[in-house]
Amino acid sequence: MLNAKDILTQQELYKDLLREAERERLCRQVARRKGEGDRFYCQVLIWLGRRLVAWGWYLQERYGAVTEKPVTLVAHRVR
Repeated sequence: MLNAKDILTQQELYKDLLREAERERLCRQVARRKGEGDRFYCQVLIWLGRRLVAWGWYLQERYGAVTEKPVTLVAHRVR
């Protein structure tokens, strides 16, 4: 069952998504005018990365996910 905190959190997430969608729309519009499709693509990836991190934090807070040891990702070079 949802409580008041969950509802407020969902409303804030929804507002964030609306703001990000508007920003994305404006970026796409500017990119079309300037012909900078790659820049728009990078902006979308940045937005997506930030959203995934925010959603991850939200899920950990909501469901109390506790890890004993932080997970560290290491990028490997391909030769």
